[in-house]
Amino acid sequence: MSDIAPGITVTVKIVKPVKSEGARKTLVRLLSKDPAIVKENKRLKKVREANQTMSTRGGRWRVWESRLVKQRPVTAAVGEEGTFLATADVLRDLRGVEKFVEVSAA
Repeated sequence: MSDIAPGITVTVKIVKPVKSEGARKTLVRLLSKDPAIVKENKRLKKVREANQTMSTRGGRWRVWESRLVKQRPVTAAVGEEGTFLATADVLRDLRGVEKFVEVSAA
C-alpha cells in the first residue's frame, strides 16, 4: 500500500472479516465513496422522502412523522469492494484497516 500516492483511483476489497466496530465503520465510510454506492444512497433517500407520512396526533395541531429506516447498501462484509479517489485522508484511513483489505490501483 505504500506505493499508492494521493490523487489516483484505488480499488479496495475486503478480504478478512472485520473484528472491531471502529474498523467496520471506517470501511463503510470508505466504500460509500464509490460512485455506484453514492448513486444508490441518493436513490434510497428519494424513496424514504416519498414514503414519509405525516398525521395529526391526538386530533391536535401536532404532527407525527413516520419515516422509513435508512437502508445501507454497504455493510463491510467479506468480498465487498469499491473504487474511489485516494486522497490524503483516505490513505490515512486505509492504513488503519489495511489488515482487512486489499488495495490496488484501478
